Amino acid sequence: MSLAITVHGSNVRLAGTVDVQTAPALRAELTELINAAIQGTELRVDLGAVSLVDSSGLSALVGAHRLAEAKDTRLLLTDLPRHVARMLNITGLDELLYLA
Repeated sequence: MSLAITVHGSNVRLAGTVDVQTAPALRAELTELINAAIQGTELRVDLGAVSLVDSSGLSALVGAHRLAEAKDTRLLLTDLPRHVARMLNITGLDELLYLA
């Protein structure tokens, strides 16, 4: 399984699977972006082309959210496919994470 991560400024586009194999790369990329962001910045993560998110992927997103909050940055998840939105709803993470 693979994950393509494309960064354009403060916009990140994900395509593929966010799972146990790809979550570490996503976590590293988001950490780097958040640490480099100016306070008050909004980082947008487009999940429109994500085919699967497992618990490791959710953990990476929650960890990035918490780091962003600590750095006064907003991590906004956009273009959620139905299966991702449903998973966030079932786990209650739709109440924690910023979704558009």
